[in-house]
Amino acid sequence: MTDSKFSNSFSEETWYQKYKFGSDTCVEDTWRRVAKDLASIEKDKEKWEEEFYSILDDFKFVPGGRITSNAGTKLKGTTFFNCFVSGAEGYDIDSIEGIYKELTRQAKILKSEGGYGFCADFMRPSGSHIKGIANQSPGAVKFLELWDKSSEIITSGSGKKSRKDQKNFIRKGAQMVTLSSSHPDIIEFIEAKKTEGRLTKFNMSVLCTDKFMKAVEKDEPWDLVFPNYEEYSALYKSSWDGNFNKWEEIIRQAGGKAPVFIIYHTFDSARELWDLIMSNTSSRNEPGCIFIDTVNYMNNLKKIEYISASNPCGEQYLAINSACLLGSINLVKFINEDYNDWDYDKLHNVIRVAVRLMDNVNDVSNLPLKEQDKEVKAKRRIGLGVMGYASALMMMRVRYSSKRGLDLTDKLMRFITNTAYSESAILAKEKGAFDKYDDSDFLSSNFVKKLDDSTKKLIKKYGIRNSHLTSIQPTGNSACFANLVSGGLEPLFMHGYVRTSIQPSPPDGMWMPVDIVWNKKSFFTTAPDNWDGDEKTSTQWKWVKEGDEHLLSTEFNDKVWKYDKNRGLLKEEWIEDYAVTNLKAREKWNPDAKWSDCSMDLKVEEHIKVMEVFANMIDSAMSKTVSVSNDYPYEDFKDVYIKAWKAGIKGVTTYREGTMATVLSATSSLDSTEGKIIKTSSPERPKDLNCDVHHIKVKGEEYFVLVGLLEGDPYEVFAGKNGFIDKKTKKGSVRKLGRPKGVYKAVLEDGLELSPVNATCSQDEDALTRMTSTALRHGADIHMIVQQLEKVKGDMHTFAKSMARALKKYIKDGTKEGYNCPDCGQDSLIRMEGCLKCLGCSYSACS
Repeated sequence: MTDSKFSNSFSEETWYQKYKFGSDTCVEDTWRRVAKDLASIEKDKEKWEEEFYSILDDFKFVPGGRITSNAGTKLKGTTFFNCFVSGAEGYDIDSIEGIYKELTRQAKILKSEGGYGFCADFMRPSGSHIKGIANQSPGAVKFLELWDKSSEIITSGSGKKSRKDQKNFIRKGAQMVTLSSSHPDIIEFIEAKKTEGRLTKFNMSVLCTDKFMKAVEKDEPWDLVFPNYEEYSALYKSSWDGNFNKWEEIIRQAGGKAPVFIIYHTFDSARELWDLIMSNTSSRNEPGCIFIDTVNYMNNLKKIEYISASNPCGEQYLAINSACLLGSINLVKFINEDYNDWDYDKLHNVIRVAVRLMDNVNDVSNLPLKEQDKEVKAKRRIGLGVMGYASALMMMRVRYSSKRGLDLTDKLMRFITNTAYSESAILAKEKGAFDKYDDSDFLSSNFVKKLDDSTKKLIKKYGIRNSHLTSIQPTGNSACFANLVSGGLEPLFMHGYVRTSIQPSPPDGMWMPVDIVWNKKSFFTTAPDNWDGDEKTSTQWKWVKEGDEHLLSTEFNDKVWKYDKNRGLLKEEWIEDYAVTNLKAREKWNPDAKWSDCSMDLKVEEHIKVMEVFANMIDSAMSKTVSVSNDYPYEDFKDVYIKAWKAGIKGVTTYREGTMATVLSATSSLDSTEGKIIKTSSPERPKDLNCDVHHIKVKGEEYFVLVGLLEGDPYEVFAGKNGFIDKKTKKGSVRKLGRPKGVYKAVLEDGLELSPVNATCSQDEDALTRMTSTALRHGADIHMIVQQLEKVKGDMHTFAKSMARALKKYIKDGTKEGYNCPDCGQDSLIRMEGCLKCLGCSYSACS
């Protein structure tokens, strides 16, 4: 570690890999670069450069990652805004030209390093007639695969840094897509990710209207509908923008006589669709739910804009062409000397300066699209939030979600929000209100009504510089950068952990092995005679095995170092949350105290209570994951979302505990059986089993794979060469025939019979399906079965791989996949909020 501002090497590495640029030699250079650029438009540049630097110093205020990464770099193709909401606009947006125009906008946004969100409601559903080609539309969800592939390619880079003026890190393409609960493709949307590899670059959320939620409550029917675009062709091309309510009003004003919408499907009860959403969310943590009427009801600009999407992590609900401009107050720096409350005087000053700093970003930053530049400058949204919330409470020895904690939080958020709005009004006195400001509309908006009278008087007197001011972002990388404070408003996930990080070069004095021959495990074990380093620090390496991989390991400077052929040089070290380090230094640390509880120690209701307090004083939204234990009752799980809707929370995502306890536990829960083979017996097979029908293509060969299900779990598998089963066929049943013994017949949903089901198999292929079925029936781990099938070589390779690809679809999200995090190298990737996230470091596919 070389920089005194960092308390640990992990945070310094985060700075180096994510935020360092060009001639930055230390984090102070990065702060100076940012402060100077954002003060460049001020009349008194020197004064505001110092003011901006003062709040950046010591991580008191941490701007969004794109600001820290790009401000002052002079890079014309990047942006300071973290994310954007886009959407099709103009004439005939549901045409192929309209769809590809939006795809082009997505590409430009991702190229600029911005995240991307949009609503897919504007695209007609699967099977809809396309008059010009006398054919059917593939539907909104199928078209999303274009966005998915585009994201993958644009943000991939080459994987190599070849020049000094290139960044150390390529920001991956974070995306959010939403679809309304009334869109006819909503079922395909909800279940899209059940297909392996489909729409992996998206977070996905359902737009749940009040009408839908009330239909769920009252057990009423629910229609899936889409505009009657054939009867109202001219209006559809000129006026349809994806807003169902607006379309109904357009047709009413036009005096239309034909039905406004075509009903594609009617659920006897809205609860059928709700259960489909909930069952997928419970088992796969996706899709999320956005209570879209609450979002628009509480929007300060509800009279001039409609919102139907959010940025990828859900802390900013935005109209089309809007951007999320983020920054967070680091609460661990604002605890009073007695560690029993907030230091409100220090808070006031940092809020005053932060509002001005963030507002300047609207004028300094590039934007990917001209229409975004116009929108941003007309409304000047900012998203001032907090980070280190849970760390700060723990430092005060206050339990997350306790009454004392909620009281402290309520007082804090009222202060932050009212101060931010007041400072924005004072800034408007100096620089003018945002262009779209309307005194009557703004002051009568439902959120502004909740502000203190003194704040509203300032707004009435001066106007206000920014249309929106507050949000709570996840701050994954930012929190790690700021010396390992907790992210956003999330509770601590763990007090500490061992982190494995990729290292760009060895430290001084370490000898690196050369001439490594991996398959023979051959190399010099100690430094050769011509080594010019200190003999006492020369290094001896040894071979170790982790999982199926062989790698090299050594100890140097009291740390474990490793080297493998894929990731290169690695370092292991113990890191812990900022609060734990602080409490240990004060001799107050007690890991068994209730105030030290982590995420999985909290009840679901406690997460909701904290969200409710924050939601009351946040004008945009907050990113928050509700952690749910694996055994949490399903009916109670569903009730979490109902409670959130009734509490006025705008959106909810959950994470159900999968195998995380196994990944993170200090000791194995299977200690008593370790080293022993556990013998099992398979449950008796009913005469008939329902089955899923999978259509798999491997290296040009087409296969069918039937997976028989016993109480929803894979029980047996049959496979064979295909070419005769309709690819629309997804379900069927398998009957075990009495004679001859061991023969099975399949009857598919379209009436096709396969008798016997293994008629197209060779003897070897039939044997492999029987052995795989035996493993399934005896409860073998599906992930292990898939791994073994993928290792099959020779003539059986493609056949085995077809079964592996089918069985992968039954591996639940949260399961330990067995591959390593690209940032820290640990085998600890899980799915949370629809993103791959690492339990061992800050890595997120959406950050």
